[in-house]
Amino acid sequence: MERIVNYLKATLETGLEYIKKRRWYFISAAVVILLLPAFFRDPALPVETSTVKRGIYEQIIEEEGITQVKENFTLYSPVNGILRRIERHAGDPVKKGDVVALIDWDYARKVTAPITGTILRIHRESAGPVAMGSPLMDIGDTSQLEIIAEVLTQEAVAVRPGNAVTIEGWGGTPVAGTVRTVEPAAFKKISSLGVEEQRVRVIVDFTPPEGMGEGFRVYLRIIAFQKPDSVLVPSAAIFRDGEDWVLFRVDGGKARRTPVIVEHRSGTVVSVKEGVKEGDVVILYPGELIRDGVRVD
Repeated sequence: MERIVNYLKATLETGLEYIKKRRWYFISAAVVILLLPAFFRDPALPVETSTVKRGIYEQIIEEEGITQVKENFTLYSPVNGILRRIERHAGDPVKKGDVVALIDWDYARKVTAPITGTILRIHRESAGPVAMGSPLMDIGDTSQLEIIAEVLTQEAVAVRPGNAVTIEGWGGTPVAGTVRTVEPAAFKKISSLGVEEQRVRVIVDFTPPEGMGEGFRVYLRIIAFQKPDSVLVPSAAIFRDGEDWVLFRVDGGKARRTPVIVEHRSGTVVSVKEGVKEGDVVILYPGELIRDGVRVD
């Protein structure tokens, strides 16, 4: 029995001595075994992400517009005669009844301003023969401006009188306006790309700031619809999968395919009814390599 015990003790001491001499080999082998899964798993795909937010959803229609006076009066020659040189100029103020032009016929015919306002443009300034009905000048009240925008029919169906409008791009600070009228009849227009479009005239009321006149090009943001306390997701995160709307959430470093119910859509933002919540991280512009369960970074 004593011989067996001594043999086991000697064997154990020999084994421990062997391990002490070669302990770094064992440590290295253990580290390699632990790191093997990291070497063989798929690398994380780089993605662009955004965070789901909660806020006011706005369906905004963006379009260019042109300012014009609400009432533009064009003065015409009332007779055939000789027009005396018009001494007035565009931008001159006039009062109702002021004589703005003289035409010699059997006697000097006076052409008077029909309203108090500003001369917008002179059609004929030089003296000389003039035919009856020839335009002489335009007069309007530049303190009473409106904006005409030609909106695509598929967008105009969402626009209603009273919708709020933000007026930008005229050279000054943004100005607030309101939709007054959406005309009932559309018209055909060829775009700059040669595409045939159906458009509708939308008329916007606003208080013109100092420096803005008739014929100014402006940029309109028409707020056609608003809903507070909405779950907002970037449009770039959502795509069609058959009949469903789908996005990819980032959960634990992996992409998770998530069906969602879309409530409203605009150009850059989507209002989601179900599927995601505030604070969720979603993948923007998911490509073909992004699948459910794929590691992402």
